[in-house]
Amino acid sequence: MEESNQSETKEITVLCKVLDNFGDIGVVYRLCRSLMDIDGTLRLNLVVSGLGTFKRMADGIDPDLPFQTYRGWRIFDWDDGKTCGNYFSENPPSVILQTFQCGLPDWLDDIIYGEEFSNAGNFCRIVNIEYLTAEKWADDFHLLEGATRSANVKKHFFMPGFTKKTGGLILDKNFTECLSDENYRKSRTASLAKEIQFSESDFNILVFSYPNDFTFFFDAVERFSEKSARKIRVYVAPGAGEESFKKTESEYGKKNFSVVHLPYLSQEVWDAFLCSMDFLFIRGEDSFARAALSGIPFLWNIYQQDEEFHLVKLKAFLDILGCGKINELSWLYNRNFGLECGPEATDAWGKISECENGKDAQKKMAELLREILFNLDEIKPSFQKLAERTLALGNLSEKLLEFLPLKN
Repeated sequence: MEESNQSETKEITVLCKVLDNFGDIGVVYRLCRSLMDIDGTLRLNLVVSGLGTFKRMADGIDPDLPFQTYRGWRIFDWDDGKTCGNYFSENPPSVILQTFQCGLPDWLDDIIYGEEFSNAGNFCRIVNIEYLTAEKWADDFHLLEGATRSANVKKHFFMPGFTKKTGGLILDKNFTECLSDENYRKSRTASLAKEIQFSESDFNILVFSYPNDFTFFFDAVERFSEKSARKIRVYVAPGAGEESFKKTESEYGKKNFSVVHLPYLSQEVWDAFLCSMDFLFIRGEDSFARAALSGIPFLWNIYQQDEEFHLVKLKAFLDILGCGKINELSWLYNRNFGLECGPEATDAWGKISECENGKDAQKKMAELLREILFNLDEIKPSFQKLAERTLALGNLSEKLLEFLPLKN
C-alpha cells in the first residue's frame, strides 16, 4: 500500500459501520463524492463494514478484499484488523469522520489512544456526523465538543439538518444536476428506462420501504388508476420491504396499474430515477434526504424505535414540512399497533387518529392516500418549499471542510 505524507496532503479517514441496509453507506458514499467535487486534492480513506452493501450502489467495489482502491480512494474492510492496523499505525490519522455513532474499531482505538501516538506528538480531530433529524435539539448540538480519553484527540458533533444552525444536507454534483437538468437526468436513466420501459409521461410511484402491509396502497392506487388520465406505474426498490410488498401483491390479484421490481441501482442512477417520480414512499437516511431535496411529495417510512419514539422524530419533520394533509397518513403508516406508544410519542402527536388497530388503519390509510393522489397539486407546494429552503442552506460538505483542520 502506498504510504501518505500528511505534511503534504489533506487526508480524511471516514468510518462507516453498515447497520441499516443502504442508508448509512449511502450517505458516506455521497459525502465522499461531494467532498471530492469540492476539493479534488483530498485523499480519502474509507473504513467500511458491510462492503457487500457498498458494492450494490458502487459497482467497482470488491467485498472480499481487505484493501482496495476505488475512485482514487483507499477502501479498508473494517473487520480486517491486521491490514487496517498495519496501515494506520504507519499513517496515523489526523482527521476522522465517525458517521452515525459507529464508534471506533478496536484497532483504531488502540492506535489513537496509545502511548506511541501521543509520544510522537500526533493529534487527531474526530468529527461525529450524526443522523439527520428535524428535532430542535439539533441546533444546539451542532459543533458541540465531546469528551475523549486523551488531550491529543478532540471530538465534535456535526449535525445535518433543516435549519441555518445545522450543517444542512449534502449537495453532491450528480444529485443537483439530476434536479436541475432534465437531459442529464435522462442520460443517467437511459439504460434503465429501456430495460424497464420507463417513461416520465406515466404517473410514476417509487416504493422503498421497510416491511409493511401494503393492502392500503393497492386499494388506493387501484382506485386512482381507474380515473387517472395517465398510466400508473409502481416501481419497487430491492431491500428490506420488498418481500412484504410482493406478499400483498400476490394476494391482491388483478389490478389496473403495473408494478415493476427494480434491480439494484448505482447511487448515481438512483438519484436520477428518484427525481423522475411523481410520488415517493421512502426510507433510509440517504434517500430521505434526497426526497426532502427533490420537491416531490413523499411519505417517509422512519426506522422503528422502542416505545414508538420514531414518531417523535416524524412529527418534528412534519412540523417543518407544514403539510397537514399528510400528517395522519404518515402517523398510521409508521405506527406499530402491536406496541404501545411511549409518553414522548403521545405528547408529540396527541389524538391524531381514531384508528386503534391495524385493520382500521389499513382502511383509513387507503382513504387518505387515495385523497392525496387525487389532489396531489394541493400538497406539492409544501414539498417544493421545503426543498427550496433546504437547498438554500448550502452544502453540508462545504461547511464540513471549512470546519476541518486540514493540512495543506
